[in-house]
Amino acid sequence: MKTRQNTRQAAAGAMGWVAVLVLIGMLLVTDAVADDGLPIMTPIVVESAKSATLPELMSKLRSERLVYVGETHTAYADHLMQLEILRGMAERPEGLALGVEWFQARFQPVLDDYLAGVIDEGELLRRTEYYSRWQFDYRLYRPIIRFARENGIPIIALNASRELTSEIRRAGINGIPTDMRKELPDSYDVYDKDYEARLRKMFEMHDSENAKFERFLEVQLTWDETMAMHVSEYLKANPEGRILVLAGKGHIGGRSGIPNRVTRRTGIAGKSIATFSPSARLFNTADYLVLANEQSLPPAGLMRVLLDEDDVGVLVKGFTGGSPAKAAGVEKGDRIMAINGAPIRHFADVKISMIDQTPGNEVEVELKRESLLGGEKTEVVKFELAGEARAHHSR
Repeated sequence: MKTRQNTRQAAAGAMGWVAVLVLIGMLLVTDAVADDGLPIMTPIVVESAKSATLPELMSKLRSERLVYVGETHTAYADHLMQLEILRGMAERPEGLALGVEWFQARFQPVLDDYLAGVIDEGELLRRTEYYSRWQFDYRLYRPIIRFARENGIPIIALNASRELTSEIRRAGINGIPTDMRKELPDSYDVYDKDYEARLRKMFEMHDSENAKFERFLEVQLTWDETMAMHVSEYLKANPEGRILVLAGKGHIGGRSGIPNRVTRRTGIAGKSIATFSPSARLFNTADYLVLANEQSLPPAGLMRVLLDEDDVGVLVKGFTGGSPAKAAGVEKGDRIMAINGAPIRHFADVKISMIDQTPGNEVEVELKRESLLGGEKTEVVKFELAGEARAHHSR
C-alpha cells in the first residue's frame, strides 16, 4: 500500500494540468481556399463552461471496453494524462489490461516475468532491449508501468518486431523470408484511402519518392495491423474484459490506424483521447481532445560522455562540452567497468545505472585503461553529475 501511495503522490505532484478541459468531438481545420486565394480556417470553438474535467470524462467512459490514448512520445504531459486515465479505469479493475506500443510482442514473456515479480526493472529493460528498440527516456513511461505492476494490471506488448519491419522496409511484404512470415498480422486492410492519404502527407514531409512511399505504407500498415491484432485477441479472449491502449497519436488519430482495424476484427469501436497540439494538425483527431499545460521531466544527471559498445563492453569515445567525467580524469578509450558498484557490460547497463541520478549527485566510475607499459590498469574516479545534455547520445 505504501508503494501505491508513493506512486500516486509522485504523479500528482508532477501534474500542473489537473483542471483540464475536454473537447467533445474532433477539432478540425480545413485547407479550403477563399475566392481571394486566402486560406479559410474553420476550427471548432470551445465553450469552457460546457467542457468536462478529466474525472468527468472518466465517469462517462466507465462502461467502455476499449479506450485509446494517443501520445507524442517525448511529451511528458501526454504520459501524465495516460497515467491518470489508467488510474481512473483501474477504479474498476476487473478484467482491465494495458496495451502498449513501447514493447515488441516477441518480448511478452519478459513483461509477464516483470509483472509477476520474477525479474526486476533493470532486467526488464535489458531483456526487452528497450534502449536499442524504443529508446525514448524510460522515465516518461516508468510511472505507468509501475502502476500497472503494483495494481496487478496485465501489460500487453503490442508492437511488431524491429526485425520484421526492417525487412519489410528493405524488401516489401512479398519479399520477406518464409520463416519471418509467421510474424505478420493475421490480415491487412489496404483499401482505406483516408489512411493512405494521411500517411502520404506525413511521408512527404521527409521524402518524395513514390517507390519508397510504398515501403513506408507497408511498414505502417504492419505496425497498425499487428497492434490491432493483439488488442483484438485480448478482447476476444476476455469477453468481459477492458483494455486501455497507449500508442503514438499517428496510430490512433482519425480512427484509421489501430481503431478501425480493431473494429474490423471485433465490431468494437472504443473511444480515443489525445492532448490538443496547435502545431500538430494531422494528429488533432480524437473523440476527446484534452487541453494540457506542457510538462518537463526532472533534469537528469549526466556524465556528458559519448559511448560506444563492442563485444567486450562499453567504451568512452569522446565527451561533450563541460563534461564532469573528463574533468575528473576519464579519458577517451577508457572502458567503463562499473558505475556506483553496478557492473557495466552493455550500453543499457549505463542507462539503468543512471536512471535515478540527478544533477549534482556524485558517482563513482570504475574504468579499465590501457597502460603505457602494456596491459590494462584499473582507475576509479568520482565526480558530480552535470545537467542538461548538449549533444545527442550524451549520457
